Amino acid sequence: MSDKTVLIQQQGKVQIWTLNRPQRLNALTTEMGVELRQALAAAASDDSVGAVVITGAGRGFCAGADLGRFQAFAQGGDFLERDRFTSLEFPRAFANFPKPIIAAINGPAVGWGFTMPLMCDIRLASSEAVLSCGFVRVGVTPEFGSSHLLPALIGLSRAMELVLTARKVTPEEAQEMGLIKEVCAPDELLPRAVELAAEIAEFPAPATSMAKALLKHGAGASLEQTLAYEIQCFHAALETPEHREAVEKMLAAIKAK
Repeated sequence: MSDKTVLIQQQGKVQIWTLNRPQRLNALTTEMGVELRQALAAAASDDSVGAVVITGAGRGFCAGADLGRFQAFAQGGDFLERDRFTSLEFPRAFANFPKPIIAAINGPAVGWGFTMPLMCDIRLASSEAVLSCGFVRVGVTPEFGSSHLLPALIGLSRAMELVLTARKVTPEEAQEMGLIKEVCAPDELLPRAVELAAEIAEFPAPATSMAKALLKHGAGASLEQTLAYEIQCFHAALETPEHREAVEKMLAAIKAK
């Protein structure tokens, strides 16, 4: 078995990242965080990558942070290691990733396994998945931008209930809330996520990147701020060769009918 905690595979324009600690339900470690940051940086600058799918090895997506780390911190462990483990550079790397990223939640998704997918642009889940924002259960608080993202996705009242009860959520309920887009059969989850990512990756890359940035900006900006940023991005998109090629392709298709 590979000693890498994140396995990377490429299918066409889609990169698949697999969290690879199946014996611990892919619980987050400092090493996994470092490897994910490296993967984010590499994919951001790689023109062959149009979109990313992230999933888990074995029967789990991610059981949250490795409890052994919490135990070590509680026992007066290495404060430098604690600061590395909780570095803001990690969530910022996800927040600033310019390309589409899809979470394929294949099993239990708890704690960070619940909050990290909120940073993804689209979330799919297996019918065998179970989700829990279980931070208070182990005496800690929500992280990875979830106190902003979760209320934005499902409303403050629902977010408060999920956080304060730390209860389990079925994929069907998560879909009804708007947390996930689709519930898939276990063997269909990853192919469906890759299919969706491949469809998105075929669009002109500058447009998808700027569209993603626009929506994230607009979610936290005033209408006037949004209008100004929208037209700035629209002008930039008009100047890209990908835009011109897409227009020519569509015009040719219309003429051929």
